Amino acid sequence: MKLLDKGLEELSAGNWKEAKEILEDAVSKDPTAETYEALAQACWWVNDTASVLAHREKAYQLFLEKNNKYGASRNASFLGIDYLELKGEFAIANGWFTRAETMLDGLAPSPEEGLIKLLKGRQAFMLEPTNDTALRLINESMAINKSVGSIDGYMMAEAMKGFILTTEGKMKEGMALLDEATLMATTEQAKNINFVALTCCMLIEACERVRDFERAGQWCNKVKEICTRWQFDAMFSSCRNLYASVLVWKGQWQDAENELTAASAELKKTRPMYVAASAMRLADLRRKQGRWNETQYLLENAGNHALKLLSCAALAFDKDDLTTAANFAERFLRQVPEKEKTRKIAGLELSIRIYAAQEKIEEATPVLDELKAIAAMVNTVPLQAAVKSAEGILRKAAGKYEAAKQLFEDAIDMFDTVNAPFEAARIRLELAEVLITLGRFQLAEPELNHASKTFQTLGAEKYFEKTRLLLRHMHTTNAELQAMNTKLEFTGRELEVLRLIAEGKNNEEMAEQLFLSIRTVEKHITNLYLKMGVSGKSARAFAASYAIKHHLVFT
Repeated sequence: MKLLDKGLEELSAGNWKEAKEILEDAVSKDPTAETYEALAQACWWVNDTASVLAHREKAYQLFLEKNNKYGASRNASFLGIDYLELKGEFAIANGWFTRAETMLDGLAPSPEEGLIKLLKGRQAFMLEPTNDTALRLINESMAINKSVGSIDGYMMAEAMKGFILTTEGKMKEGMALLDEATLMATTEQAKNINFVALTCCMLIEACERVRDFERAGQWCNKVKEICTRWQFDAMFSSCRNLYASVLVWKGQWQDAENELTAASAELKKTRPMYVAASAMRLADLRRKQGRWNETQYLLENAGNHALKLLSCAALAFDKDDLTTAANFAERFLRQVPEKEKTRKIAGLELSIRIYAAQEKIEEATPVLDELKAIAAMVNTVPLQAAVKSAEGILRKAAGKYEAAKQLFEDAIDMFDTVNAPFEAARIRLELAEVLITLGRFQLAEPELNHASKTFQTLGAEKYFEKTRLLLRHMHTTNAELQAMNTKLEFTGRELEVLRLIAEGKNNEEMAEQLFLSIRTVEKHITNLYLKMGVSGKSARAFAASYAIKHHLVFT
């Protein structure tokens, strides 16, 4: 058996190191274009980046010398991929893609042409404001690959088209394509293991974007099996990042941390430019854990990752720095292309929370409408629960407590159904605050106890502290209200202000509605608090509870 054939046999078996040794020997004895191409593939699998590029370029030159334009184009295409994926050098990658396409001018349809159409479609998706060009090129790639019988090429093009459609919110059509492509990838119809893993990862990322974590988890396990069987460490590390998100959602935070730590260590050796993806997910986990200093450190060292602005916004919001949070959230949403609707979901959610905290109900309303529109297209239970939560937060901020109560209860039921303990516990906090304001302490206490236990189990320190503080505040408020057996005496204007407080109006809105200056409104509020004997952050909630308990306002 020739050394080249023996090396290719080892590659087919997934024995990368053995293949590399055999092919290095083959190159020294028979330096053909095919031998260099196979050696480059072996070096790619063992993460020898410098050798990959050198051997592919040699193969490209030798194919050119033989006037084998298909071989030269194929290696030019893979050089473009390598410069993009391994080194992040877009301009050089684009040059190789252009060269690969030029070589095929006037030639019969081929897998190489299908590949370059797919790569150009991917670039168009990343760079252009609409997906029209991307989808046209990918459709052409699918047609070419089908006509020449390239299962691998057709699978990848179909997966890419499905992914693009899901980013637009066209879930039924997009997921159908991803399902078919992934079925091809996992039933051994396809031969290129790199394309197989990439196809699966596109499906997983699509599921993650729309929070179909149950489905994402199942496919993560399938990719893990494939990568373990083929010793595909780099792709397994990327999959680990996605799998960690599934584990965080399900409340398995320690397992998620283990996956992210392992992924980061592996990617440092295999794909350094992708380490930031692990750091960003770990930063989000640290924020939820309340380990804010570590979160800040990770964010500062995460480079220019696409999710960095959103994570910075979430951290600032948790710290009650609403101005900074709003700025980061707005910057994030501005950078998301309009065509990628599902990428906007988390940013829209956070913006609604920020606006509610700032009592900017009017500004939040169109944001909620946009979130609802995306959720209607996607139609997953977690996203519907997110919409219920966001709408409840706005109703609460507007003083519509009964409506907020029902929305929060529905959201909790949905989150419990899909096993999302952290998300459910966060909304239990919101529900408890509403119930306390309504004076329904017996209903609020079990919600707070449930949330407290969840946060403690997860290790969400700040949320646990907030829950315990709210429990103490509730008991204090209840005792103080019980001690007030008779109604306090208020002036007519104080009573009007008290009712507006209970309705959730801010000082500016009260001044406008009552035709008073803000300073006069603030004076009436001070007098109300003095009569009630309350002060500090909890005073406004106590005043609202008092008004509701004594039937001074309709809710």
